[in-house]
Amino acid sequence: MMNKRIRRFAKLPFRRKLLLYSLVLSILPVLTVGLLSSYFASRSIQREVDQNHQYMLNQMQVQLNQFTKSIHTNSIYIATNLSVEKSVKEGPGIENLSASLEMNETIRRIRSTSPVRFNVSIVYKKFNNFTYSNEFSAQQLAEKRLLTILDKMKPQENEAIIVPANTFDDQPEMLLYRPVPIQSAYTEGVLILHVDPQDILQFVGSMEHGYGTRVLVADEHNRIVISSNRGEMGKSLDGVIRPAKVGKSGELSGKVMIEGVSYKVQTEKSATNDWTYIAITPTKELTAQSHRIQLTTWIVIGLQVLLWASIAALGTSRMYVPIQRLTEKLMPRQRQERNRGDGLAMLGDYMEQLADANRQLHNRLNEQFPYMRQGIFQQLLRGEMSERELAMAAEHANIKLQGEYVFVCVAEADDIAAFQRTYREKDRSLIHYALLKMMEETFHGVPFSAVFTPKTGQVVMLIGLDSDDADAKSLLRRRADEAREHVRTYFRFAISVAIGSPLSSFTEIGKGYEEAVALLSHRFILGEDMTIAADEADEGLMRLSRETGETQKRIVHHVFNGNMDDSREQLGQLVSELRQAHVKPETAMGLFSYMLGELDYMLQQTGCDIRQATGIDFYRKLHGLRSLPELERWLASELFPAVKAHLEIEAVSKQTKTIREVMSYVQQHLDDEMTLQKAADRFQLSVSYLSKLFKDESGVNFSEFVLELRMNKARDWLEHSDMPIKDIADKIGYASVQNFNRVFKQWCGVPPGEFRKEKRLSSG
Repeated sequence: MMNKRIRRFAKLPFRRKLLLYSLVLSILPVLTVGLLSSYFASRSIQREVDQNHQYMLNQMQVQLNQFTKSIHTNSIYIATNLSVEKSVKEGPGIENLSASLEMNETIRRIRSTSPVRFNVSIVYKKFNNFTYSNEFSAQQLAEKRLLTILDKMKPQENEAIIVPANTFDDQPEMLLYRPVPIQSAYTEGVLILHVDPQDILQFVGSMEHGYGTRVLVADEHNRIVISSNRGEMGKSLDGVIRPAKVGKSGELSGKVMIEGVSYKVQTEKSATNDWTYIAITPTKELTAQSHRIQLTTWIVIGLQVLLWASIAALGTSRMYVPIQRLTEKLMPRQRQERNRGDGLAMLGDYMEQLADANRQLHNRLNEQFPYMRQGIFQQLLRGEMSERELAMAAEHANIKLQGEYVFVCVAEADDIAAFQRTYREKDRSLIHYALLKMMEETFHGVPFSAVFTPKTGQVVMLIGLDSDDADAKSLLRRRADEAREHVRTYFRFAISVAIGSPLSSFTEIGKGYEEAVALLSHRFILGEDMTIAADEADEGLMRLSRETGETQKRIVHHVFNGNMDDSREQLGQLVSELRQAHVKPETAMGLFSYMLGELDYMLQQTGCDIRQATGIDFYRKLHGLRSLPELERWLASELFPAVKAHLEIEAVSKQTKTIREVMSYVQQHLDDEMTLQKAADRFQLSVSYLSKLFKDESGVNFSEFVLELRMNKARDWLEHSDMPIKDIADKIGYASVQNFNRVFKQWCGVPPGEFRKEKRLSSG
């Protein structure tokens, strides 16, 4: 290889040889002098820095020993103060006001005489973890998670512990923990001193010195306690300095790398608290003098090289300059270095890549259009869009709203429970997709149609027509009948379709949806697998208010709980509503048949049979009655008392009833901070007794039951609404979105955002 280079040099022209000789003879002496000067300068600077390091470390050790002594002394004064111990033992409250005031005065006096600024928090562990603080609100204290940090630090008995700032997320302060009383092993109260890192720096003085030198202090667990860079506090020393080789007292540890920068490190081990004091100086600062000499040397060499190189540059052609400039402007530097050659070919490749990227973006945008449309329709159902907002959203999502009148049609499985049992969750998305496609084909040909699924087993169709006459309504009814026939043929369930009244604007879709859903409720009277149009429904049935259904539910509830007087009162109210509505006899019979079916279902859940309770076939009896008064007398005087008597004989245990009430209470207050303690207080039971009773009666722990309720509610909102994840977390009792995301991922396997995206993708 060497011989080849020599032969290649020998073949060079004399002009090039002369140029090379001149460059070597001019550069070599200057380079030698510069390197020697740099070497001796760096050695001198290094000795000076080593002496400064040792002095700074000794001074910092003295200052920090004073700081730790001061903060420990103050914590002991507070923890051993009789007024503080009395307040912790007696607890907060107006009855202990004098103890609380005396404690406040003691803390104020100690803080005012301390050379170190700090704030105080005291946790009353025997009083539901109530936390006192002279500075922070209850919300701020909850966000600091003081007891969680204490549990993670795992103190030994009555050991006082210092937690450096930023050791945990959302912990910007240094914390000192000490039990109150001081020998209580953290069982009664916990004293926490909050020290802002800036106050520590003000106490110990500057952490940065000449030559860019700065000082770090690490505790016995190798965590950084103090640093001029607040972001480093609380981190592991090994994570900041690699390798973080801490030597013996005064021993140099050599060079280390911090964030890609070389540093000179010297350490000092404290004899009092086992802390390590580390002085680091950028190597670049240590060699700045020699670098300046080297820079001068290289400038001289560069000028000489530039002189000879400029002679050769005169022959360079400028024809390629325009293409080169365009390439430098459009092409990344890395790509230019990889593809040295024809600039025109490089530009052609670049333009082709831009075209491919544009096509990919267009395809992705088309993929997102269905989700954008469904989001718009969901907002319309909730009445959240004005005419102007709808026009802008429709233009953005490429939706052409056509038709003078809008009809809202809702198709829903007649037996949702059976639908969910028949199709597993992963299969329902395919069924929904098939229903959507079938509905689109069935209603094809109208001026405007849009189909989407707002919830399980339900499909909403928005139909735009140019008229609302009898022909238009007849067309919708025929298409709805065809859709029902297709479902009977190709699926294992039946649907009913409700056709709402014509609307003059797309922004009224929410009202039309409510009307269609109300029409679907008439299936309990009219039967299943029906097409129910607003203009063809039973007028008497249409006049029945929504309160009628609620009245039926209250009657069933009162009968089931043995409240005969309330059930008779509600029954009289229901009969009065039916008389005023002038419903047909078969309609009234249908309503009471449905009510008795609800009562039968509730009794079956407890292992009872309504026929066993009455001894008769109540459906045959019901249809044999001739008038509403006769029906009312039979229900109030015979059936309801018979059910009550049977329930009293076959009543469930008191424990089971209590657990049912607890479950109902939890479901109604799911958005609160629901705990076993809170439920026990509500029903005046001990926590241990309620926990055991709940496990015995329900088969699951209380916390598992609450978690399942929350996750099911969250899954439902994520799948069927556009509610922000933060609002969902708040509604089911989570204080932070991070906690909700973590628990939801453990429960469902994916984060909430991905779960919502998967459900939207699966629903089409």
